[in-house]
Amino acid sequence: MNLKMKFAAAAIGAALGSLALNASACSTVIVGKDASATGNIIIGHNEDNGGRILATQYYVPAATHKKGEMIKFEEAAASIPQVEKTFAFYWAQTYDPTGASFSDGFVNENGVTIATNACTGIYEDDIMPTKDGGIGYGIRRLMAERATSARHAVDIAIDLLGTYGYFSEGRTYTIADSKEAWQLAIHQGNTWVARRVKDNEVIYIPNNFMMDKVDATDTENVIVAPGMIERAIKNGRYKPAKEGVYSDFNYRVAVAPAHRRSADYNYSRNNLAWNKIIGENITDAEKFPYSATPTKKFGVEDVKDLLRTHEADIEKQDKQWLHTNSLGICRATTHESVVYEMNANPLLITGYRAMARPCETPYVPFFPLARPAEGTSFMDPATATAEHFKGTPERFSYRSDWPVFDFVKVANVHEFQRQDQKDNKAFVAKIEKELTKDMPAVAAHAQMLLKVSEAKAVEYMHAYNVRTFNEAHAAMLDRLAEVAPHTMTVMADSIDPKSEKTVDVVLFSGDKFDATKADPKQTWGGVGRASIGNKITMGDKLAQPVKAEARDVNGDGKKDMVFTFTQKGLAQNMLAGATYDIWLHTYVNGERVALMDSAFIETEGYKGPAKRTQNADL
Repeated sequence: MNLKMKFAAAAIGAALGSLALNASACSTVIVGKDASATGNIIIGHNEDNGGRILATQYYVPAATHKKGEMIKFEEAAASIPQVEKTFAFYWAQTYDPTGASFSDGFVNENGVTIATNACTGIYEDDIMPTKDGGIGYGIRRLMAERATSARHAVDIAIDLLGTYGYFSEGRTYTIADSKEAWQLAIHQGNTWVARRVKDNEVIYIPNNFMMDKVDATDTENVIVAPGMIERAIKNGRYKPAKEGVYSDFNYRVAVAPAHRRSADYNYSRNNLAWNKIIGENITDAEKFPYSATPTKKFGVEDVKDLLRTHEADIEKQDKQWLHTNSLGICRATTHESVVYEMNANPLLITGYRAMARPCETPYVPFFPLARPAEGTSFMDPATATAEHFKGTPERFSYRSDWPVFDFVKVANVHEFQRQDQKDNKAFVAKIEKELTKDMPAVAAHAQMLLKVSEAKAVEYMHAYNVRTFNEAHAAMLDRLAEVAPHTMTVMADSIDPKSEKTVDVVLFSGDKFDATKADPKQTWGGVGRASIGNKITMGDKLAQPVKAEARDVNGDGKKDMVFTFTQKGLAQNMLAGATYDIWLHTYVNGERVALMDSAFIETEGYKGPAKRTQNADL
């Protein structure tokens, strides 16, 4: 490798490494079929990322490809030969301004289901080289496109790793079908272990390698990268109890230092999860199990409950956003959550997806392979694929007509209006009960239709997907009308993120709401809670007004409260070139109030729409 290539590789590695760290709070739960209340494998996953993330869903049809066609996902990654035919699949995209190599989820037409967790912090002297830039995103995408079973997906991944190597620091892939689940733990290069999940096991994994129960002599259920064990022995990170017999190989000890397992963001989730699964309060990070056989059977609702788990004292923490300092399983960076229940007929796989933090919004039931509701995306799959690593800033704009934003708004409102959290939990529980009550009957009817016509069955299930999504969306609008009935506006259509000039944000009074009672000293403006990372206080990333005055802005005879912010302050942490939802958080008569308007964040050379002189949203 020449010097120029080395510099390029270093830059790429740093950029991709930051992407992996962005997803540093994901959680995955696996319930084996003998540990499942329904006898079906259950997979649950929280997707966590920091920054401006849009969570979209698609159905990608099966396709035939030209001979000699090559695939290249990330700019710096290897080009890979395409196969002649690819399978159809459901795709949950993490649409990220920097491109998301490691966050998407899939269910393909053969029932192969994929979720992943970043596992960073490996030993530097154990990093292996890659070929032609290596592979990252391609691992999961090609498994979804090509795999006929979970085991076949593992083989596909192993072949790709052997050919190109993995360019990311580390990740654990969870791959399941109706018969079995596997985990493939990979670190940079061609170092990995694949292990079949036992039918009686429940597994939980945060963002560190957890795989310790690896009997390398069990070649039916365990596959180990060539030379990895020998290298671990040579490096002093593994000493078999019996020389030459590798039945006690501890992968997590061999590849990653102990401080990664004890890091607070991993320790806290492990502690909470295993307390839920086996009822034990484990306080030693080295004693967290990789898997357990619980005394009770786990169902979909149990997995949902686990993915919603917070630390016991979350309400006693910082009194700004609920998740300001949260290190629970559900936290500030949780953008969405999903639970899948496998089925022998892939079309009957059931999914339950929360489109924002699951502690604040409902899991909406759906059939992944019957096509998601149109409102779950704002692009077609081809465009989403083409722009996955090349999205323009405008693509990340707030869209008032995209329903998913209303789920995010509900979560953002309740983040600050903590007085409404208890009522909201009851509201979400009621909505979920309504949404899921007829799913067994729908599944039974779909199964009957499949005997007659697959097309009719799919259309029937798709109609269900549309109905449940629309009902959930309507419930979110009702909730917003109830808990966020007041009005505010940003008195400009565009904001210069580099300017010290000011912009007014108006909180309007109403018949039963006196905006002049808002406290300027307890007022913040800026990005919503979903658009920035964890462990961030409002004072860190939101601006406070430089001036506040009461005056009648809209001429209704009632004085409103006008907060003046610097444009630079209000727009901090926003993506230039996009229209953003801009949030106002304040206390009115001592009660928390959160609400939003939108404005374009200017870029050099493009000023966007004209300045607003009056409230265009009234």
